[in-house]
Amino acid sequence: MNRLSPLLFFSICAVIDFVWGSIKCHSVTAGIVAIVCGLPLTAVLYFITHVSGKSDDDSDAPRT
Repeated sequence: MNRLSPLLFFSICAVIDFVWGSIKCHSVTAGIVAIVCGLPLTAVLYFITHVSGKSDDDSDAPRT
């Protein structure tokens, strides 16, 4: 199963945070603040999805 790369995952979340902040407060500055404040939550979400998606089939060990 292919997962999103970390850069793509963080980029998508940053765009969502920016749009949400811009729409909610009607300013670009609020969008930028939303990106910065959303980074820790994005890291936690990435960690959770990365760990929960790990299975024995994803390991790099050769099958015998």
